[in-house]
Amino acid sequence: MDARLARLFSYWRGKRGNRPAPARHNIEPSEIAPLLPIVHLIDVHEDPLAFRHRLVGTELVEKLGRDVTGKWVDEEIYGCMAQQIFDGLAAVAWEVRPYRRLARLDWFTRPWLAMEALEMPLLDDEGRVSTILRGASHFTVGADWGVAGRMSWPVAV
Repeated sequence: MDARLARLFSYWRGKRGNRPAPARHNIEPSEIAPLLPIVHLIDVHEDPLAFRHRLVGTELVEKLGRDVTGKWVDEEIYGCMAQQIFDGLAAVAWEVRPYRRLARLDWFTRPWLAMEALEMPLLDDEGRVSTILRGASHFTVGADWGVAGRMSWPVAV
């Protein structure tokens, strides 16, 4: 696993205290400044459930060659993989727990590129998941991770 993702996960765990996840206002960008280039914030909208990219780190924009800030998670951005990506984000929001994702970017113009990501819920003042904190890195050319997968974090959360 990428060391920066491990640091981001450790930070998230430290901020959550005895709750299932930290509150969005507990996250201080200045405390994770070296990690901000790989940070991606995704807003969770309810009724109907939808996800919108709030912020995309500079390294992610550079590696992917595009900036999706302000755009919705849908087929326009993710093509045939939109439903799978949507379902993964929905699981983070509904289950209120982090997931690690290993995926080839088959949905993008660079299908030979693979990445590792960590998706972690952030709560609003009512205790609902309002934001997903996503760290993505470890972009690898030709990685053979097989089918894109989402897995529970391998350590106790």
